[in-house]
Amino acid sequence: MSIALTDAVYHRELIDGREIQKPLPKNLHAFIQTYLLQWFGRELPKQYRVASELNVICGSDRLVPDVILTTRNAHYVDGDLVDPPLLAVEIMSPGQTLSDLLNKCERMLATGTPICWVIWPERREAWTYTRDEALREATRILSVALPNSASGSEVEYLRIPLAEMWAELSE
Repeated sequence: MSIALTDAVYHRELIDGREIQKPLPKNLHAFIQTYLLQWFGRELPKQYRVASELNVICGSDRLVPDVILTTRNAHYVDGDLVDPPLLAVEIMSPGQTLSDLLNKCERMLATGTPICWVIWPERREAWTYTRDEALREATRILSVALPNSASGSEVEYLRIPLAEMWAELSE
């Protein structure tokens, strides 16, 4: 039996018509990503989903945020999320710059994602990025507002204490 290897579109983003290889995570990135997936899995109400490394269609771009939060009834085409996520998280990897991550956030925000978190594990720094408030450093918590599924109004906030998240890096 032989195995044919194909050039998969895994860990590649399509930005401005160009395929760009997404850097693979190293340990601190992976620790933060795992922490977020577990935390959201524990804290999210049932009508929401958390996912990692999922293709998200943003206009003509295909981005791969490290973590996304979306509703259970979000729409997908060929496995790619076509609705804007409620939250996109970018975690710094080797070879990336803060500018790279902010550029991705700007594309997500422009196509309807209300908030992005940018996390730099090595420096223990985090920011929130929204259309209204632009980039803001998070000093104690990261939070996201979740719309009430019945009324659509923002009624519930999820808050992650940064000290708890940073502790994952030193254990």
